[in-house]
Amino acid sequence: MEVQYLSDSRGHKTAVVIPIKDWELLKKKYVEFEEAGAQNDTSVVPDWQIELGRKELEKLKNGNSELIEWDKIKKQLGL
Repeated sequence: MEVQYLSDSRGHKTAVVIPIKDWELLKKKYVEFEEAGAQNDTSVVPDWQIELGRKELEKLKNGNSELIEWDKIKKQLGL
């Protein structure tokens, strides 16, 4: 099985990518993978991130948040 690792900006591994063919074989062998995936379909985003988003939206509604244009952010990041 060919495995690829994804890393964050500090080089810490954050995810593993496997070929879909291997994933399908694993799902057949271990049925609980499929069941776990079905349970989590709607919770792709962690709860802490959803809450952070809600707080930022509330700040926007109240005029307490600063928006930055995407072009300015890209320039700051050197993109």
